[in-house]
Amino acid sequence: MRPRPPSMRDKRRYVLVKITPSWLCPETKPLYLAVQEAITSLYGDAIAAAIQMAVVYGDNEFCIIRCRRGCEGRLETALSTVSCLNEQGISLRSYAVSGTIHALKRRIEKCRKGPVPDARELKIGERIFEAYYFPGQKVDVLEKGFKSRELLFLTETDIEEM
Repeated sequence: MRPRPPSMRDKRRYVLVKITPSWLCPETKPLYLAVQEAITSLYGDAIAAAIQMAVVYGDNEFCIIRCRRGCEGRLETALSTVSCLNEQGISLRSYAVSGTIHALKRRIEKCRKGPVPDARELKIGERIFEAYYFPGQKVDVLEKGFKSRELLFLTETDIEEM
């Protein structure tokens, strides 16, 4: 069977999404399922099928999600409702919309503001934590453990007092 000519193909749009927190590093399949669930719960099955959402690229901080042209607004609204992935808190924020993946990959480099913060060990009482320092903003503190992780939010002045 011959491929369709470009004039008969569906037009696609690609949405650049920032994943917060950046240390979470979600895989593409659980991310797809979370976004698809958000779309379905907001708009129903018929509109979810019409959007034709797919996660086409993902790294530790950004992902690119494909949808049909004209459905970008609905996809961005559904992205803002995703709050949990694999029982961990997550936030998905759209940065840009484009007609090509290549343009969004170039945009990823512009969105990055320096290196990902290094984890430092921090001991509070008997417990050992990993502290991620974000310059001028906050400090994310994660308890080291096998089964679960406890997330604490501290400022740099809190760390200096310890």
